[in-house]
Amino acid sequence: MEQKNKKEIKITYFFAVFVALLIVISLLLVVGSSRIDTSLTKMQDSTEAYIVEEESINQMREVSDYLTEKCQAFVATGNVEEAEAYYKEVDVDKRREASLAAIEPYGKEDGIYTSLANALKASNELAEVEGYAMCLAAEGYSLEPAEVSKDLTEVTLTKEDSQLTAQQKRQKARNMVFDQSYEDKKSEIWDSVLNSTEQLMENTRALELEYYESAKHRLIVQNILMALLLGFALILLFAIAQLVLLPLRNSTEYIRTQRVLPVKGAAEYTYLAKAYNTMLQATQKHHEILSYEATHDVMTDLYNRKFFDNKREELFGEEVALMIVDVDFFKSINDTYGHEMGDKVLQKVARILSSSFRSEDFVCRIGGDEFAVLMVQMRPELKHVVESKIAAVNEMLHRRDDGLPDVTLSIGVAFSSGNAKDPDSPDALFKTADLALYKVKEGGRDGFAFYEDKEDTEVTS
Repeated sequence: MEQKNKKEIKITYFFAVFVALLIVISLLLVVGSSRIDTSLTKMQDSTEAYIVEEESINQMREVSDYLTEKCQAFVATGNVEEAEAYYKEVDVDKRREASLAAIEPYGKEDGIYTSLANALKASNELAEVEGYAMCLAAEGYSLEPAEVSKDLTEVTLTKEDSQLTAQQKRQKARNMVFDQSYEDKKSEIWDSVLNSTEQLMENTRALELEYYESAKHRLIVQNILMALLLGFALILLFAIAQLVLLPLRNSTEYIRTQRVLPVKGAAEYTYLAKAYNTMLQATQKHHEILSYEATHDVMTDLYNRKFFDNKREELFGEEVALMIVDVDFFKSINDTYGHEMGDKVLQKVARILSSSFRSEDFVCRIGGDEFAVLMVQMRPELKHVVESKIAAVNEMLHRRDDGLPDVTLSIGVAFSSGNAKDPDSPDALFKTADLALYKVKEGGRDGFAFYEDKEDTEVTS
């Protein structure tokens, strides 16, 4: 079972303790200043009673939580030691019953005793649910009830539950001790314990009012309590600063720069930080997908026409070679073999083009069966480099080991002037490459040509 991060602290708990201490100490100061006529002996007796009753109330709450912890741990993990610890408390230690017995001498009609008795009753009712759940879990973990505790041998599962699978039994057991009904019963115990605590506080205040006239030195004690309260307030302020204010202040810069927030601080803040980080990462991933889809062709994974147009504008004025590549007689392939085969042919051409050029070059699909390659830092003197690339493409293209129809390419190549003072326009470069491509098509396709800025552009097969 996944454990909570113990370092995460709820700042609301600090506020609750602070307010509770403020109220209690303020009331004690008021009570202590109004009555000082009761003997110190009686005051000591009431103090001892208060201690016993408070310890009993605390013990009732702690043991109830302890039983819940052990039951839930066994149901979640199947660890027999957890169940043994549970039934050792129930059958041997019996600290809940001892808590109730400890305050019985101070009056069974007292509201503290009644509330604590209600808490014990609710705890015992919850123990029946827990026992059934543990019996169900024991069978779910393939354990004999007797292996876990003799108490479980007295539990009888319903016919419906007995027929569940092991996994279903474990799941139902978990549901029983983690669902809302279970939490409601726990709340009933807590309410009863809280009523005992409130009743204890009310009794204590009443006695303080009666005794305070004869114990003026209690004022000193109240002053000490006030000093403790002030110290606690300072600790609380420091905790708030460290767990809330500083993380909030630092988070503004992370949010402004769209970075993941550090997950540290109060539990409330870390929850928000985790939620923000999740949304931020999802948004960034979505943006990446949208950015990729906006610049790439879905079928071939090459850059698309929009990217090509933007890139040739961006490279305007630089030394660039532009290749326009057409798949020869592609319509015939579609008509003869079908569009699915045509798509496979285009994907093959795309893979070959993508793998044949440098990583700094840009291979794009700019039309149905038309591709373009922008080769950067390329000038006419390096024509042989382009020719070697085309030869490599043709060599790979004619390998007949994939079951696809044989295809040829027509390629037109043009170089930009690279003259910053008199650069070719992006459209002019495209038109010259297209003219070279046209010469290849006029010559029967399956070849390439460089635009030579003259009528006798040479076509090479």
